[in-house]
Amino acid sequence: MPPDVDAIRDWLSRLRSQQGLAQAQSTIINLTHRFPEEAGLQALRDWYDAVWWKPIEFGAIRLERRNPDHFEFLWSLVVQKDFAYQLKHLPPNLTPRDLMLILTNEANAIIPESRSITWVIYKDDQPIGLSMFVNINFKNRTAEQIMGILPEFDSSFLVADAYFSSLSFAFNTLGLNKVQGLIYDTNESAANLQQRFGFQREGVIRQAVWSESDQRYLDLIQISLLYEEFLAGRFIQRYIGREARGDFLTTRRHWPRSTSEKFRG
Repeated sequence: MPPDVDAIRDWLSRLRSQQGLAQAQSTIINLTHRFPEEAGLQALRDWYDAVWWKPIEFGAIRLERRNPDHFEFLWSLVVQKDFAYQLKHLPPNLTPRDLMLILTNEANAIIPESRSITWVIYKDDQPIGLSMFVNINFKNRTAEQIMGILPEFDSSFLVADAYFSSLSFAFNTLGLNKVQGLIYDTNESAANLQQRFGFQREGVIRQAVWSESDQRYLDLIQISLLYEEFLAGRFIQRYIGREARGDFLTTRRHWPRSTSEKFRG
């Protein structure tokens, strides 16, 4: 009798939360060996591959997938109100317990379920910022990119290394067609920087967000980069071409537009 892939997917989710990621990874490997003809299980195993949790090295930086080991650094960002505000995905009223729960859940998450991925950016052994993709949509092949690097490390080369390693992941590893960003109008310099990296300014979403500190509504600057622009951008391709990158970042993968369909085989 063939296995119920939907039930196994739910079971693996419970295993991750109760016994940890390693147990779920071991279980799906054993199941795919037992049922090698079951395409849905093989597809599910793809998302449990250890490569999704390995650090990404590019130029002078390293991206480490966010997990509880990064608690002290993340908490230091939470208490830096201005920095956390620009990142948008660090709620201002977060408690230490809340943060640890978020980090634990993220460390065990698979992308089709969480629809997001976050890395801590390192320069040598020093954490210097965050890079993330949120609202990952496989049907439309889109995601929102959010990045923040501490001001004391905000050099052009470190920022470029972080951006282009993240974009290589988005367009090749995740197979996206469009990466977009929403930037507060108070952070015009960030929008200008991303335009220099090849992003196009699409427009302004007027009075989209209420700012407690400014006591006013803020506009959001909407920017985006298409896969074809990523490939055609001479500056982008020259820059990333100088760096050694493994197949994980350089091979474009094609995921189904509905991941649940592939899990069912």
